Formats: sequence, C-alpha cells, structure tokens
Amino acid sequence: MRDIVEQPHIMMLPPALIRLSTGFPNAPGRILFENHWAIWAALLLVALAALWRGINTQRAMVRNTGLAVLAVTAIWVITAWLVVTPYERLVNANDAIVNAAAHDQVPKIMHYISRRATFGSWNYDQIQSGLSQRLKSAHISGNIIRSMTARIRGDQAITQLVIWTSTRDYGPVITSWRFIWQDHPRPGNWRIMEVDLLSLNGHRAGPGAVIPMPR
Repeated sequence: MRDIVEQPHIMMLPPALIRLSTGFPNAPGRILFENHWAIWAALLLVALAALWRGINTQRAMVRNTGLAVLAVTAIWVITAWLVVTPYERLVNANDAIVNAAAHDQVPKIMHYISRRATFGSWNYDQIQSGLSQRLKSAHISGNIIRSMTARIRGDQAITQLVIWTSTRDYGPVITSWRFIWQDHPRPGNWRIMEVDLLSLNGHRAGPGAVIPMPR
C-alpha cells in the first residue's frame, strides 16, 4: 500500500461531475486530477511572462507560447476541478464523518459505514445505537482531525486518524482511530468495513475496544 500523510485542515472539494474509480491507474489519476496549486501558479506566471514579453517585443512565437501555456493550465485546472480521485473521495469521507460527529448527525456517519462493518464486538445496528447514545451524552462542541495517514491499494484503504474533540461537560478528548475501507464502484463511495479505537487520551485501547460511555 502507498502511504500518504495529510495535514489536519484539508480544503473540501466542490461537487464533482466525475467520480474516478479505483480501477483507474493511480499515478496518472493523481497527476491529472488532483490539485497542484504550486505547479499551476508557476505555469500561470510563465504564461503571463511570455505574453508580456511577446507583446512588448512583438514576437508572435513568444506570445503564442504564453497563450498555449495559459490554455493548457486552464484546461488542467478545470479538469481537476470536475474530477474527484479515489484518494480525494477518501479524504472527504473522513472529513465528513468527523464533522457529522461534531453535530450529532449519526445518519450521516452511518452513510459511510457498510452494513457488514464491525467495531469491536458491535455489528452495524449496534454501531448505530452505540454512536447515538455516546454522542448525545458527550455534548461535543468541536471535532478536529489533527493528523491523518491514508494507505490505498486497489479498492481497499486504511486511514489512521488522531482526533481532538472538545466536549461541553468533559473537556478535551484525544482519540486515535483506524478505519478499514472498501470502495464501491457505484456510486463510487468508500464504505468503512472495520473500525478500531486505538487510543483514548494517550492510553492505548485494548483489542476490540469501543467508545466508552461518558461518566
């Protein structure tokens, strides 16, 4: 699997017209369809410089080169804006879950969880009821991904997250998690197959641990 470390604050993508399948070759997909703001900015500067020089020196070739670079860059940016890659979909799914937990939106969380998923000894229905009870009791006022690592191989992925949670009655809580995902070709959505709680406030969670009820 390939490892990618993400910073905690990730720009959410606009709704995409094309959801790229995990069957699409990885390297071309990342190059063509993910955001490359530094490269695009550099190409824009090159295009503008060539245009300025071509116009001022009346050199058509230089001016046309600037126009060509500008056109290619614009097409690249628009294409990347319209297409969302498997990795971008995975990042968005993790962001959506953490944000939904902050607002006690269990149905939105369950949207990303497979009906075959497990969380310790919990099955799908127990995950839903357990989350509902614990989120209501925790009174979360903020939820932030402090770090995330993603590993993708084909239609399977693993993400590990460290989450800082602010609660009204219990103060800050820091947890680390491992989510095991599978991509469903239609409609092109990642679904969690297994949830593992790794640590709670710096204390390692035991095998099969679930979220404890706040006290």
